[in-house]
This record gives sequence, C-alpha cells and structure tokens, in this order.
Amino acid sequence: MSVPHRRALDAAARVVVVCDVLAEFADVGLEAFVADTRTQWAVEMGLIRIGEAVNRLPIEVREAYADQPWRQIVAMRNFAAHQYDDLDPRRVWRTLTESVPEMRDYLVSVVIPGLDDPGGASVL
Repeated sequence: MSVPHRRALDAAARVVVVCDVLAEFADVGLEAFVADTRTQWAVEMGLIRIGEAVNRLPIEVREAYADQPWRQIVAMRNFAAHQYDDLDPRRVWRTLTESVPEMRDYLVSVVIPGLDDPGGASVL
C-alpha cells in the first residue's frame, strides 16, 4: 500500500473515531445541549478535528467518493474555528445529530472499504 493510500485510510479512520466520540454528546438531548456551553465547545472542537482530517483526504479520494459534502465539512470546520461566536447551538446540534452520523456511515460502509480493497479500483 502506498504512503498516500495509507494516509487516506488513516484520515478516514480518524474521522470515524471522532464521529464515535461525538455520538456520545448527542445522548444529552437538544435542550441540555443548548444549555451546556462546555458540551457545545467540545462538539465544536470535534467538528474542527473532522474538518482537519477531511482536509487530509487527498482530492482524488474526495472526488472519487463525492457523495459527501466535503467542502461544506471543511467550511464548518473553518466556521467553528474562526467564527465560533456566531455558531448557533441548534445548527451545531443538527450537524451533530444528522450530518455526523451520515458521514460516519458513509466512511465506514463506502470509503474505507473502497480504500482498503487491494483488488478494487484505486483512486491513489
């Protein structure tokens, strides 16, 4: 396996790990989330980590697996990192409870198996 291929797999796996950690924060429910700044900040940091890892996916991988809004994921990272005072907790909640699980499922069921298949079509 080439170094770029291994790095792509590692980046995808890191996103899955962060998604799994963030899923634990969704257990509190919307109202508790909105009332708890520490939890909001923790989730925002997780979104930053996801955006950083997605940025490490080679463009060829993002283009080959275009069923995710990769650019919007990175844009959310930038928003959380640079415009955090403007983040609406309800928007973060929607991202946490809708977008993050969808992305995790896509990575686990499509991207990682596709990258991990030595006999499959390699994008790298």
